[in-house]
Formats: sequence, structure tokens, C-alpha cells
Amino acid sequence: MTVARKASGGATPTPAGFERSSGVFGRLTRLAETLLAPAKAQITILIDGKPWRSHDPENTLGDKATLTEMAIAAGKPVWIADAREHPRFRDSVYVTGEKGLRMIVAAPIRLPDGAVPGALVVGAREPRKRDAELEARLMDIADLCADEWLRVQSQAAQERSQQESRAVRQVLGAIIDSAPLSLLMLDAELHIMGASRRWLESRDVTRRAAIGRKLTDIMPQAKAWQPTFDRCLAGEAIQSDRGEVEGPDGSTQWVRTELTPWRDADGEVAGIIVASHDITDMVEALEASERSEERLKLALEISEIHVWEMDYIRRELTKVGAEDTFFTEPLSYRDLLRDIWGGVDPRDLPAAQAMWERHLRDGTPYNPEYRTIRSDGKVVWAAGSARMITDENGRVVRLIGALQNITERKQAEQALVRAKEEAEAATRAKSAFLATMSHEIRTPLNGVLGMAQAMARDELAGPQRERLDVIRQSGEALLAILNDVLDLSKIEAGKLELEETEFDIGELARAAQATFAATAQAKGVKFELKVAPSARGLYLGDTVRVRQILYNLVSNALKFTDKGKVKVGVARRGGSLVLKVSDSGIGIAPEKLATLFQKFEQADASTTRRYGGTGLGLAICRELAGMMGGAITAESKLGAGAIFTVELPLKKLSDSQRPAPAPRSDSGAAPEGRALRVLAAEDNPMNQLVLKTLLAQIGVEPVIVGDGRAAVAAWAREPWDLILMDVQMPELDGPSATAEIRAREAAEGRPRTPIVALTANAMDHQVSEYRAAGMDDFVAKPIEAGRLFEAVLAAAEQSEAAQAAAAA
Repeated sequence: MTVARKASGGATPTPAGFERSSGVFGRLTRLAETLLAPAKAQITILIDGKPWRSHDPENTLGDKATLTEMAIAAGKPVWIADAREHPRFRDSVYVTGEKGLRMIVAAPIRLPDGAVPGALVVGAREPRKRDAELEARLMDIADLCADEWLRVQSQAAQERSQQESRAVRQVLGAIIDSAPLSLLMLDAELHIMGASRRWLESRDVTRRAAIGRKLTDIMPQAKAWQPTFDRCLAGEAIQSDRGEVEGPDGSTQWVRTELTPWRDADGEVAGIIVASHDITDMVEALEASERSEERLKLALEISEIHVWEMDYIRRELTKVGAEDTFFTEPLSYRDLLRDIWGGVDPRDLPAAQAMWERHLRDGTPYNPEYRTIRSDGKVVWAAGSARMITDENGRVVRLIGALQNITERKQAEQALVRAKEEAEAATRAKSAFLATMSHEIRTPLNGVLGMAQAMARDELAGPQRERLDVIRQSGEALLAILNDVLDLSKIEAGKLELEETEFDIGELARAAQATFAATAQAKGVKFELKVAPSARGLYLGDTVRVRQILYNLVSNALKFTDKGKVKVGVARRGGSLVLKVSDSGIGIAPEKLATLFQKFEQADASTTRRYGGTGLGLAICRELAGMMGGAITAESKLGAGAIFTVELPLKKLSDSQRPAPAPRSDSGAAPEGRALRVLAAEDNPMNQLVLKTLLAQIGVEPVIVGDGRAAVAAWAREPWDLILMDVQMPELDGPSATAEIRAREAAEGRPRTPIVALTANAMDHQVSEYRAAGMDDFVAKPIEAGRLFEAVLAAAEQSEAAQAAAAA
């Protein structure tokens, strides 16, 4: 419900404002009650359509703004002589109920502007006819209510104005304090009315101490500025580019100042606003520059900087510095006016001109670097800078520029580029060398270790067995060194990539125990393995690298332990897999622990002489653990063994363990009992012999060809269960031959023949290339017999599955 007419002017009072006035309204309602005693009265005012009542919070009269609305609508008193006979109120509980109201009068509260915001409502238990005199008295009380309404309204408007004024002052104060200038507000008598934080700090005075005081009390020298203040108070805005003032400590300060008159509400000048900017540093620098012009010229010449300025008004050129660095002959104003780009190398001119156009268009800083060509043919690299100065009408008046000789820097940059290219070439050469070394060392090692593995299955006498073990161990040691060097090279080059595969940690640990059991037994060292139940299960990680870390630590423990025991523990702590390898060996001195994981470091030089090794294994383990997000630590005392702990935050997939693999026969039998048909492409006669010898031990007699072209031809003539493909061969290399076979299989609809790469180049990126060419697997050289047999047997199973699928 709204009032009949909105009150003009002022602010609408809030209910809180009425509450503060409730005493007055209460007295007015009690006065109304005395006129009809016994009676009940209340004042109802509609605020935003909601009734506010005074004196009667329990709403004794039951007025839900109905009577008030009637009085507002009528604009005059509403007199109900007997509510029981009134059609609108006779059924009201306030009439028929306990309260039993009979006579009700609502006198409108009328404001001077005609607005009616509410009404004075009075009710009695006895019916009563309209009484003009009583009605007039009630209207008098309603008029008093209107007066109180106006007072409350005025008070609310005043409070709001004060709040807004405080807010404005706070905002202005914040703006003044955050301004990059010193601001001061003075009245006409030069009393300080306001000051910014910067001004107060510059005068070393607090705000409390400054406000209200005369400026001359804080700055006595301001007395000399009275004529300037008088001009400003007369209405003139005054600007001073450079003025000297005395600081509070007696020092000289230089300021750029603007004085602006401020006016009161009547438009009269009421004071001065002083805005000043401290330019002391600038002035001192300028004075120092003026005092040392010759030194500046010398410095510019030494720095090979040439500064120039074209004055288009005076038509003159001012220049200082190393002009002769860039130009054979001094240039004049006319020379630059005719061709300001003269001397710029044509190769760099378009870029320099384009940058200048951008500078003119949007103000982008002009700072090109280009070559200049002197008339004597000498080329000088220059870093340029220029700025166009215009007047208030946009007319160009000056052009300021500078050139700095950066020839040495450019030569250094070019040398750096060459050095980078040479370093990259060296890196490529290093990679090529490592690949070549890997191939050239693995190839003869293949013969040594391959034949040693073959002979190990023969019946040998004791001395022959010992000599064979020496050959095998020496070859394996050389292979381990080669692998360490290659791994370290990949780590340093950032090319070693981790893979994520599922693996059983218990299976991996048991494999380590089986691998080193013979070594431990030969040394008389007890070898224990304990896998905690909470650690058992399948994990996601790089199986090869986890195995490499564990095997390296176990190998070291056995190497440095001559008696006692080596213990491998597997546990789970938090979210990490924990591998712990402890031994009762020679131990490590505390001062050596800090460098133990550095490259080429061992406990001491005698360790290398006695036990061998390159000192790379632990460094590689640390790098691998770090790449997995984990760490490796060592604890030891000299003579008391050592404990190495590896923590790897690997995701555990499940608590279940893989079933032990079913034992597989070393037989090379193919499906249906026939001999496995194996084609071996190998160009090296020694490697051919190794293949024949090793495969013969599982009943496989391979067909040997000497190059990739012959391998493709042999495949085309007849089907094979497996192709062993050397990578580097004449005529056609292994990957190319494989790609051709795969293409022809697809074109001719032939079954896929398993192809296993035989390679001395077994770095990760190389293996990826082999798989991309279509090879299914690889066996690294030197060939490990078990790995070769595993590949052959896998091929046999794959061939059987393919034939079964074709038959179906």
C-alpha cells in the first residue's frame, strides 16, 4: 500500500528513525486516548507499503493498515460510530471478540505538501455518534504527528548528508594521499585545511600538527611568496617549473609547483590548492650534467654513443659524442634533412623504417638495431633511439636521437650462436659416437658372451670351467660399464624417458634373489629376502628402471661383503614403495657418504683397485629415483656394513600378485611338433656362428642370410615362424627390410610374421624406431641366451595363435 501522495523533498525516514521518535508518538497517542477515555489509540504510518505503529506493539486495535488506508484514501477523518453495524468490520475478531471495539476513528496525518503517510486511529468499547469538536481535537493531534514526521524526516536527511559528506571526505583523503604529488589545501588566510601524506613527509610534520596552522609557521620562507599567493587568491592559476625551497633539515629542495584557486559555494575564491612535485634529483642531475659537459662528451665518445638533436624551428643540428664511429664525415642539418636514413644498411632499412612508423602512429618506443655502412665501407652495428617533439599544435619542432656502437655485442651474440651450433653439433657427435661405440663394442662382445653362454652348457673340466667363467665375467663387466656410460649419457642429455607398466614387486624381488643367489653362495654370504605383506601386489612404474636400481644395490652389497649376509627388504610407507638393501660388508666412512652418489665416486681409490667398477652405478640410481619422484639414501659406518634405502612414490594397483609363470621348455618345437622355421638375417660371420650355436641348444636350426634384401627375398619364397633381423646390414638395413615385409603382408594378405631385431644399438629412441618400422621385439647385443630363447618361444606361440585364427 502506498500513501496518497508522495511527500516532496527530504529523505524518507527509516523505521530506526521512528524508533528514536517513539516517545513523542507515544505521548500523542496517550493524549488521543484521554479524549475518548476509556479508549485505545495508535499511530500507523506506511513505509514502503508496510505499517509502522507506535505505542501499541501488540496491535490492540487490530489495524492491519485498513483504517489507515481508508483515512489516506478519504483525505479526511473516518468516523465509524458502531463497528458492529459496519459491513467491513462487523465480522472482525477485534469487534466481535474479547476486545469488543465499537466506535473507531481514523484521523489522517497530512503533511504541508498534501502527502498523507498515515493516520491516528482511536477505538472505544462504546458506540458514539460523530462529534465534530472531538473530531477536530483528533485532527489537531494528527497534525502534531505530521510535525513530528517532518522533524524525523529532516533529521534523517541531515544524518544521511553527514554520512555522505564523511564518505566524500574519506575518498578525497585517500585520493590525496595516494597521489604522486604533494598536495596542500589552504584557506584565504593561508591556514592549512588539508595536506597529502607526501607533503607531510616532505616537511617532517604530522597531520595533527599541520592542520589549522598557517603555512608560514611551518615554512617561514613562504612569507616571501606572498605576492604569488595574492595573485592566486585574485583568481589566477600559477605554474612554476622550477622553484627552490628549504627542507626541514636545512637542505635545498627543488620543486615544480602549480597554484590553483579554489572557490566556495558562492563561486568566490576561498583559498589555494598547491600541487608540487619534487624534482631535486632531476635538477641536481641537470646541474651535474651542465657542470660536466666535457666529461659527458668524453664519456659518450669512450662509450661510442652519438647523441644528436634536430631543431626544425632554428634549422640547426646539435650533436655530441662519437659521431666519427658511425660516419666518416661530420653530418650537417641539411644532410639529415635531405636523407635521415643515409648510412643505414639496405638489409636493415625496411625494419627500421617500419618501427619508426609504428612509433609515430601509436607511440611505440623506437629502439631498432641495425647496421650502418660508412663511406669507407666499414660496417658498424648501432642501437638506435629517437623521439619526435611537437608543439601544442602538433607541429614537429625537434627530433632527438642517439646511436650506440654495439658491434662487439653483436659479434659476441654471433659467436654465441656459433658456439651453440658447435655445442649442438658436439652433442650430435657425442650421440653418434656413443651409438657407434655401443655397436662396435657390443658386436665383439656378442661373440665373446654368446660363445661363453653356449660353452657353459657343455661338459667341461674344472680348469676349463674356471677359464670360461673368467671370460664370461670379464665380458659381463665390460658390458655393465658400457651400459652405465650410455645410461649416464642419456640422463645428462635429458633423453632418458620412463615408461609405466604393471609389475609385481614380489616377483621382481624374487628374480633379484634368484639372479644373485649363485654369487652369494660362491662367496659364502647369506642372502635374505623379505617382502612385507602390505607391500605385496601390483604397481605402476618403469619395471626396467626399478629392477636396475635394485640389482645395482644388491650387486654392490655382494661385491663389498665377504662374510655375513646381505638382506633385501621390501615395504610400503605412506604412499611410497620402500626398497632396503643392507649388508655386513666393509662399510663406508662418514666423510665419504656425502659424495657417494656423485659420478665416478667410490668410497676411496683403493675401492676401484680392489673391487673394480666405474663409480657410476649409484649416481645413476640416484638420478633414476629422482626421475620417479623418489630418493635414495645411505647409512653406514666404516667396518659395520651399509644400508641403502630407496623410496619410490609408485601407484599401487592391487594387493593381488601375479601367478608364477608356467615353466616353458627350451625346445624350439613349432605347432604340431614340427621344427620351428627361423630366418636369421645377419651380415657378421661371427654373429652368424653365435646365433647358430645358441639356437642349436633349443633344437632350432636357422636359415642364415647376409643382408636385408636377401631376407625379404627369403620371406617371399616361403613362410617362416620367426625372422631374426639384424639392424645394420648392407644392401638393405633391418628396419627398411621389415617395413617392406609389412607392406607386402598387407598388400598380399599374408599372415604377420614375427620379426625380432638383433641390435647393438639398443638406446630407447633407437628401439622406438625399430618398433615404428614394424619389428615386434628386440634382443640386444651381446645376446643373452635366455632373452633370445624367450623371444623364440614367444614367436612360436604367436605363430601358433596366428595359424589357429587363420584356420578358424
